[in-house]
Amino acid sequence: MSDRFYQQMLTSTGWCPGYRATSTVEEYENKFGKIRRKRMAWDDSRKAEAVDLYTSAEPTPETSMEIVADIAEQMGESVNGVRMILTKAGVYVKKTPAARSSSSGNGGGRVSVADAQNTLSNALTDAGLEVDEAIISKLTGKAAVYFTSVIEKLNN
Repeated sequence: MSDRFYQQMLTSTGWCPGYRATSTVEEYENKFGKIRRKRMAWDDSRKAEAVDLYTSAEPTPETSMEIVADIAEQMGESVNGVRMILTKAGVYVKKTPAARSSSSGNGGGRVSVADAQNTLSNALTDAGLEVDEAIISKLTGKAAVYFTSVIEKLNN
């Protein structure tokens, strides 16, 4: 539509689509929802405030996330933004990951297929059994680790 259409509508009704000056900000927000405002960058005083709030709460690895969430809510910022500021300041206490349990007896780390097959051959030899390399060479690494753990349990 042309500019003429909007001008005629504006003069006759006092409003036209896209013309914000016809209402106050409150009327516009009531009609269309909140106006999205540009977020201001962190200034030094807000960074210092976040660091002070965090350190005064005496964080531990178990309570660190809850403290950061509370600070973010107080300051009206995102949790990730507050965590980033605290990490850059060097005061963020990171939660230690839980130890993963593993079904294999080698600590759960990755083992090459050849190493797993050699370990299985050694376990069979220790058990006094004959090793058939043709069969063992066709096993996958996981299968070799599994059979090694089974044979070691039977030997003990």
